[in-house]
Amino acid sequence: MGVLRGLKEIGVEADVIAGCSVGALVGGAHLIGALDDLESWARSLTPLSALEQFSLKIHRGGFIDVAPAFDAFSKYDRDIEDLTVKYGAVATDLATGEEVTMTSGSVVEAARASSAIPVVFHAVRRNHRWLVDGALCNPTPVTLARGLGADIVISVDVNAVPRTLDRFSEKTGLPAVIEPSPPAQPGVTGAVAKLIDDTQNAIKRQFDLAKARASASPHLFETAFAAADIFQMQLARARTELDGPDIILRPNMRDALPNAFDRADEFVEEGRRTILGAAPQIEALISDDGA
Repeated sequence: MGVLRGLKEIGVEADVIAGCSVGALVGGAHLIGALDDLESWARSLTPLSALEQFSLKIHRGGFIDVAPAFDAFSKYDRDIEDLTVKYGAVATDLATGEEVTMTSGSVVEAARASSAIPVVFHAVRRNHRWLVDGALCNPTPVTLARGLGADIVISVDVNAVPRTLDRFSEKTGLPAVIEPSPPAQPGVTGAVAKLIDDTQNAIKRQFDLAKARASASPHLFETAFAAADIFQMQLARARTELDGPDIILRPNMRDALPNAFDRADEFVEEGRRTILGAAPQIEALISDDGA
């Protein structure tokens, strides 16, 4: 969302939008006029309200049915062929593992299929195929954008700065040395004594947390999440090197965990900041292309 907002700020309008997963969702919402409502909805979410929006149902290869959330935007839905800007979304065929490009039919359905995270979200039945998240095969669909006619391609890689298992990193281990603070001297005011006590308690909490990290072992779900994170990061890097976009944007989305529903504001701003930082490069490419 922030990337699209920032692109508009620098006076650039995309002729082609090719998306995968959340990129397909946001790009499609932008083209059917639902982006403002989608952004308002995203900003209003909390971990609790998110559970109310989705339906927990173990079915179709996942345990969360996102249909209720997508149904809220069905009034905006249009066929891809009727859009004024070329649009395509990438999904993965669950039966064959093949990349599936969707350049016709319902925008909302294409976005939903492209963002169907395996095991978590229900797979989507489309044209006699069961489809899941396109990130399994092509997380940065540069080839689709070029196939739709784009001559300058800006790639947005949201997996470039992964969190993985941060708490097991040496950088987040035990502090080297913690010297205890001396006891408060006679005559020290109550405010200063309280400050010293608070500081000691804060240090102790950090020390206890570091000890807990050092003695902990990976949990099932965090390991599964980290594995998916690493896989997508490596695949995105490989596809980017192979497909060669003109500009690569790598917003820092390391804190965008699956339960970070209440942090939309900062994530949108991070996307905007990233695209504005690349504005001179974008403008130079457009100028050279026009010449």
